[in-house]
Amino acid sequence: NLRRARATDVYVCRGGGVESWEPTFTFHGFQYVEVTGLPEAPQPDAVTACVIHSATPPAGRFECSHPGVNRVWLNGLWSQRDNFLSVPTDCPQRDERLGWMGDAQVFLRTATYNMDVAAFFTKWMIDVEDAQTPEGVFPDVAPRVREDLNFVGLDQLCGAAGWGDAGVIVPWTLWRMYGDTRIVERHWRAMTAWLDWIERHNPDGLRVNQLFNNYGDWLCIPSDTTFRTHSPMKNLLATAYWADDAAKMSRMARALGREAEAVRFEAMFNRVRTAFQQEFVREDGRLTVEQQTAYLVALAFDLLPLASRPRAAERLVTNIRELDWHLSTGFIGISHLNPTLTLTGHSAVAYRLLLQDTFPSWLYPVKHGATTIWERWNGWTHKDGFFNPQMNSFNHYSLGSVGEWLFRHVLGIELDPEVPGFRRFVLR
Repeated sequence: NLRRARATDVYVCRGGGVESWEPTFTFHGFQYVEVTGLPEAPQPDAVTACVIHSATPPAGRFECSHPGVNRVWLNGLWSQRDNFLSVPTDCPQRDERLGWMGDAQVFLRTATYNMDVAAFFTKWMIDVEDAQTPEGVFPDVAPRVREDLNFVGLDQLCGAAGWGDAGVIVPWTLWRMYGDTRIVERHWRAMTAWLDWIERHNPDGLRVNQLFNNYGDWLCIPSDTTFRTHSPMKNLLATAYWADDAAKMSRMARALGREAEAVRFEAMFNRVRTAFQQEFVREDGRLTVEQQTAYLVALAFDLLPLASRPRAAERLVTNIRELDWHLSTGFIGISHLNPTLTLTGHSAVAYRLLLQDTFPSWLYPVKHGATTIWERWNGWTHKDGFFNPQMNSFNHYSLGSVGEWLFRHVLGIELDPEVPGFRRFVLR
């Protein structure tokens, strides 16, 4: 599963006395250490595993009566610790270790409950803006890499829906969670340039142009990993993210006292919302795309007519029921799944998904020994065994974004909808 990463250190003993050594110029992601070739078994303290991550002090801890659920949260925390090293990487073991924007934005709110990540993400947003193109396109990874990435089928890492949008979502989330407007002020021009770029290329209010690597709901079930393609689902997601970016920009503009810009972005949201409804919402309130994540973003981003929301929530539950009470969401949908079910009055379904332990589910990897979050739901299954090691990390925090729901709705520690930074908050 390491691909091109050799993960090999060579050390020459000087001879005589006790010698202690650890890597200086690299780090390794691992679960086990094997020691061979010694004349006798070493003592357990002969090898010390050092946990290395940026200075992000603990902020919260989750514990309940269910050991498996506690392990799900702890696995998310471990993947966060292992990957928050200078930048929020996707995995700490293989030859990638990139600051993937989509992964970061879906997990960020979970990350803030686990650790104090204000300084960490403030620094990383400078990397994000540094990687923005002159036209205003945010990257898919930050810092932006220049090497040939064709070994994973990628050739242009910028502008993807749900990934580039992190350039807006990350400042928004940091402002909401920490109440600090400086991150918004610092990156206002960059965020505005991003929205202006999307609008220039999509004059009809549907985000169907200039999508570059089009990941969609990455690694959903069934997974569509074909890049640079269009589908109704991918176009729906892209348009939904555009609308949500505009809504967030409007609220942040008002927080900065930029009333004219607040009005402009509110109008942009309404125009994209109308186009979304005309293209993707049927007269009976159902969506033209019958997938869990389609209903999740439509509900979470307030893209449906008020009268259609109950119908959409019921269709979401019906989809889950038809899959024998299993989820099918990928990186994009997973962070919205349980919060949206809860906020639409279906918390029992959210708990049922949390406690599901057959494939695919959060507890399935836990039941089979996972100590971190897997990249894929099907990283290993009874039916097929291990997935192709070229694309199968076992330490990838994205699907651990359920931690946000554990804090917000299980523990009931929620932001006030109008006041950022927990200066006023809701306990429920």
